[in-house]
Amino acid sequence: MAKKFAPILVFAGLSAFLLSRQSITGSDVLFIVLYPLYIYLANTVCFNSNELALSRKDIVIDSLGRGQFKGQPAFAKYMIAFQIFAVLLPLFLIVFAPPQISAGAVSPLVLLLVQVVTEKSTQRFHDVLRVLVPIGFNAYRLKGLYNWVESALLVSEDHPWYYVGLTLSTINLIIWSYNLFVFLLLRMLPVYFDKDYTPPVEMAYSVAPIPKTRKKIN
Repeated sequence: MAKKFAPILVFAGLSAFLLSRQSITGSDVLFIVLYPLYIYLANTVCFNSNELALSRKDIVIDSLGRGQFKGQPAFAKYMIAFQIFAVLLPLFLIVFAPPQISAGAVSPLVLLLVQVVTEKSTQRFHDVLRVLVPIGFNAYRLKGLYNWVESALLVSEDHPWYYVGLTLSTINLIIWSYNLFVFLLLRMLPVYFDKDYTPPVEMAYSVAPIPKTRKKIN
């Protein structure tokens, strides 16, 4: 029983800590409540709670991307990079830097926490909705990341934390933009397309949409 509720307690504790350092905007609160609600309602009303897929005897609940990226060395490194630059270093900033430097990091982290919980709780949902979870959260997160960079630029260059805050906020804006516009939309999303109607292109890399071969059409 303790193991079952451990992730919830960690999520609640970390969220409480982040919000104690800096409050989030009303639009963030609305998104955090309404977007997961939209996903849940769509799965129930529009996709019959995914009953058809779940009724199959050979049903396998894969990770996002139908399990194609799991175990890939490049994808593992990709995830480690996000854990460092999008989680650990922002947490370090929030704990040790003054509020004027760290405030912008709170909203993206809170959104990431809610995204992780939503992804875990929708593993048995229809594929359309499972894909919409990271895409929707990532798209909305870009607003907060842009505001973080903007607020970092307003700090005096003489401040000892100036370059740390500006560098970390810029890195986060870049990597989350890449994750949305390159990995999620161009690398992960095509995995779900019908192979007969949309022939797949064999990619050379796990996290970059670069074909193995480029054939010329006569």
